[in-house]
Amino acid sequence: MCPPRGLTAETNKKPANNQALGPRDAKTNTVGNIFYGSKGYLGIDGYDTYKTWLTNETEPGPHGKGSGDHYANFIDCIRSRRAQDIHSPIEEAHISTTLVHLANASYRLGRTLQFDSAQEQVIGDEEANRLLRASYRAPYIVPEKI
Repeated sequence: MCPPRGLTAETNKKPANNQALGPRDAKTNTVGNIFYGSKGYLGIDGYDTYKTWLTNETEPGPHGKGSGDHYANFIDCIRSRRAQDIHSPIEEAHISTTLVHLANASYRLGRTLQFDSAQEQVIGDEEANRLLRASYRAPYIVPEKI
C-alpha cells in the first residue's frame, strides 16, 4: 500500500496553527520516533511497535507489534531463494524507508516537502530530489531510466 499522494513531511513539530495532532491527553501518546503527516501521526515505540492517530481522539488508529529477527529472515530468504518466506515484502520496506529519507531531506533543507508517491518525487523541488537519489560510482551506475 503506497502512502497517499501529496504526503507532507513537516520540519516543525506542530502545524502553523499550533494545534497539536493526535490525542489531546498525554496518557495515550507514545515515546519514540514520531512522524507527523497531513492526516495524523505515526509513533514508533522501540523497534517493533507502532501506533497511529488519525484524529484528535484518544483511541489510536491502526497499530501493531512485529516479532522476529527481520535481518536474519532477509538473509535466509536470499540464501534459500524463497521470496515467499520473507516476513515483510520488500515493497513495504521501500515505503517505510522513504518516510525516513523524506524526513531527513526536509530536516537538512529546513523546509516542508510535498511528495508525489506515484512518481516518487518531491514536487517542484529538484534540490530535495537530489538528496533522495543515490550517488553511484563508476562502473556501478544505475541508469535514470531502466
